[in-house]
Amino acid sequence: MAAESSSGYSGRWVCQADRVFDGECIHTGEALIVDGDTIAAIVPAHLVPPALPVLSAPGCTVLPGLMDLHVHFMRWQGPLFLAYGVTTIRDVGNQQDWILARRADCEKHLWPRIYAFGPVLDGPVPAHPSFSRACADLASARTAVVETAAAGTDGIKLYTGLHPEWLGAMVEAGHANGLHVSMHCGGEAGVLAAGAAGVDEFFHLDGLLADIWPDNPGGWLSTWGHPGLASTFDHQERIADRIRELGMIATPTLAFWDANRHPRSSGYPAPESINAGTRAGADTWRRALAAAQQFLGRLLDRGVPVLAGTDVPCALLKPGLSLWRELSLLVECGMSPIESLRAATSRAAACLGNERLGRIAPGCLADVVLVEGDPTRQIPDDPRIAAVVCAGRVLRAADLLLQAREELASNTPDPIEGEIARPLPADLGL
Repeated sequence: MAAESSSGYSGRWVCQADRVFDGECIHTGEALIVDGDTIAAIVPAHLVPPALPVLSAPGCTVLPGLMDLHVHFMRWQGPLFLAYGVTTIRDVGNQQDWILARRADCEKHLWPRIYAFGPVLDGPVPAHPSFSRACADLASARTAVVETAAAGTDGIKLYTGLHPEWLGAMVEAGHANGLHVSMHCGGEAGVLAAGAAGVDEFFHLDGLLADIWPDNPGGWLSTWGHPGLASTFDHQERIADRIRELGMIATPTLAFWDANRHPRSSGYPAPESINAGTRAGADTWRRALAAAQQFLGRLLDRGVPVLAGTDVPCALLKPGLSLWRELSLLVECGMSPIESLRAATSRAAACLGNERLGRIAPGCLADVVLVEGDPTRQIPDDPRIAAVVCAGRVLRAADLLLQAREELASNTPDPIEGEIARPLPADLGL
């Protein structure tokens, strides 16, 4: 069925499909009663009050609204996220005032809910000047965390240019303000150094090569595709053990790795430094992805928490659809489809510290997606979204896609466009 506009479903109404995935388990024969922006009750389908409007989707599964935990937000992305059932995003690097303003008014637009980390906190010469804050020494690094937290951000992101000796004080300042601290590791600060300093989460599996393969030939993530990595098998086991002991969370953004397997269109090239855009570069990335997935499987075997994030819009990733690809790639690493869905629902909500998200239960926010088939058995490559509900609003897919086209066609720049280009509608299949 096609998604209906919110005008047909206000006050109390019913959402019903063949099965319900509540964020943990699958159920059949149940219906959701929505009241405003909240799930008021879960009842047996045969006990649905007859007077209430019913949004019915035969052949579908109801999921909690999905969450992408690694995004660099641009306005054109918002409607596309919703069109594919992503109702919450976590922006982990943007111009501070701009992203906090977008977070404040997201409900006025066809956008998902936004969690915002503000700027990337980097070393003296930031890798991404348009959305970074430079730190020259230990004192300025700690001050950067304190001031970023005081601005009202939802977390702290550290970056590759920071000196390892600064990390402990930065993490301490973040935690003292009740904030989750993540890091894109690299440079002098590998994942183990970050974990030893108390960093909660690491991104991309970047910074691990320094730990796994100290005499590696250099380069970026594509170095995982070097044949010499095979000689590090035993050391990878020890590094995986240590990551478990440190209690770190991994958000690998495998969809970004996967996208680099494909040669770029001339209109939206990848940076030359990552050796993509050519057939040889794509083959290297294919091997790199396979090696990264093997290592992630070792982390999963040890119970290391793994969350779903994509790094949209890098590598021409399509907002929303790329998260479904991420879930498929996590299944290839050893997760079950249900476990991968948890990484984008209940487990993601736990990381955000919001018990009303990521689950279908009384009192939770009415963020749900109705998708054809049963993704708890197999993650679809091309999900057919029957309806999206965000804070109780039932949204039409056609309206969302039209809004995305209009945003892409606008000349209103977003802060990170100087470093991450705005794609063309044709690049995204719009």
